[in-house]
Amino acid sequence: MIGIDLDNTIVCYDEVFRRAAVEQGLVPPEAATSKTAIRDQLRAAGQEARWTELQGAIYGPRMQEARPFPGVLEFFTACRAAGIPLVIVSHRTPFACLGPQHDLHAAARDWLARHEFHDPAGIGLPTESVFFEETKEAKLARIAAVGCTHFIDDLPELLTHPLFPGDVRRILFDPSGHHGPLPNADVASSWLHLLAHCVGPAQRLFGGGNNRVSRIDTAHGPLLLKEYFRHAADPRDRLAAEQGFSRFAWRHGVHALPQPLACSPRAAVGFYEFIQGEPLLPGAVTAAHIDEAAEFLAEVNRHRDTAEAARLPVASEACFSHRDHLACVERRLTRLGTIRPVSDLHRKASAIVVDRLVPTWNRIRARAMTGVASPDAALPAADRVISPSDFGFHNCIVTPAGLKFIDFEYAGWDDPAKTVCDFFCQPAVPAPREHVERFVTTIATVLGGAGILLDRVVLLLPVYELKWCCIMLNEFLPDGSDRRAFARGEDARAARLVDQVHKLDAALARIDS
Repeated sequence: MIGIDLDNTIVCYDEVFRRAAVEQGLVPPEAATSKTAIRDQLRAAGQEARWTELQGAIYGPRMQEARPFPGVLEFFTACRAAGIPLVIVSHRTPFACLGPQHDLHAAARDWLARHEFHDPAGIGLPTESVFFEETKEAKLARIAAVGCTHFIDDLPELLTHPLFPGDVRRILFDPSGHHGPLPNADVASSWLHLLAHCVGPAQRLFGGGNNRVSRIDTAHGPLLLKEYFRHAADPRDRLAAEQGFSRFAWRHGVHALPQPLACSPRAAVGFYEFIQGEPLLPGAVTAAHIDEAAEFLAEVNRHRDTAEAARLPVASEACFSHRDHLACVERRLTRLGTIRPVSDLHRKASAIVVDRLVPTWNRIRARAMTGVASPDAALPAADRVISPSDFGFHNCIVTPAGLKFIDFEYAGWDDPAKTVCDFFCQPAVPAPREHVERFVTTIATVLGGAGILLDRVVLLLPVYELKWCCIMLNEFLPDGSDRRAFARGEDARAARLVDQVHKLDAALARIDS
């Protein structure tokens, strides 16, 4: 069990102390560099009482202005995923010593709740695992009584106190480097340092294009850490979509995907079962693989009539009418028209859009509208599907127990025809087209209407071939480029652009033929 101090260890007060001290005229702005600097200046000026009052206000009503230290939410989430119990043990009096009698315990509990430490779907720290003690001696006794094996604190005087339990590993949290080495204690400069120290070392994995993924080796086995991309221009909540779909599947006995273990929405991180296996390579897809994928989709949808399923979100870029499918491609083509000519390669990509994509799309769109009586008619709710989205063999792992499917950041309710078309049009690990009918027949055992669904899939397949051509050029757009850089790093960007142009040429040649 790992015990952790609260104030100045979990909670970072530097900014709120700086703001409050300047507002009250206690120190000039240039002197308010940190909480410690403010304290030292007030004490040197003989204003110990003002310092105590300031502390009472900030640990009380102004505590909600404080923020968690960077990485602390990830640490708590990782410990939950790894099965490592945590407790918070804080030296905090019930009320301020001077000034208004603020309830300091209530303020701290409210802060923890606001930052979702007790959320059962996130960090999940039980409220009874938080202790406030009025003296240092009582805090040290509590550390021993709850059975801590490690204790993390920002105060050297607590860790070196004569009453500190001798069998507890001492860890000094020193993000500013004020204290240096401490006898019989480890020193950590950040929560990411503590994550490696207490949970396990992280090894960055490469391959995904949207998020950062790492393997963390713990005493209980490896975990997968996923850090989700956020961008002001893209409001989609990838973490919520993946967690919702994964938890729904696991609760209904569908286990051909990593088990979701813990997450922190505020930190945009999730922890999952680490799947040991190999990717499925292009050209290696068999009819048996097609059957596994279709059965996975069917199994998830056997439970689509439940109240829990109704609470799942709409999938990213969901399409519920024939015109929706066409509009999805047209939006992508419009965005590609904004490619900036910052390099020769960008200019080439822009020319491909104008000279090849748009004329090809005009032909496909005209053909797709032929014979469609009501293009704006909405697909009935009963005919919709819980879609993994971005579903295909590019997002699966081959294991001795069969295929495991991964990456559900865009999952939710959608048109089954779109799910099938995306599955057979994604270019990374192509699914042979001769298996389309086989795939539709399997999922229709749950959805029904195999013949109607197959007719719609055949009509829309060219539309989705063109959509995936557009997706290949996302790298040339600022938000797509930023997302790839977040996931893979800057160094891989140039090579990726060249690769995407080559893939697009090949895809357009297939469409033309």
